[in-house]
Amino acid sequence: MTGRVVLLGLLLICVATDAADKSGLMRKPSCPEVEEIVACPMNFAPVCGSDGNTYANECALCVERQATKRDIMVAKEGGC
Repeated sequence: MTGRVVLLGLLLICVATDAADKSGLMRKPSCPEVEEIVACPMNFAPVCGSDGNTYANECALCVERQATKRDIMVAKEGGC
């Protein structure tokens, strides 16, 4: 009986952790409210876009959003 309780507890922890990881999966990028982004900073802080592409930083993702007129979201910090 104790083994089943421990196993059930571990299963619940795994499910809760997985749900917490996916709860904030995508977010809207912080793009400047300008007609056209002229330049982005050279910092390397990769983000994974909802289109499956890795961008050097959030500004580069914003440039792609403007160029393609698609609603690309930040799927996660870091590469895809």
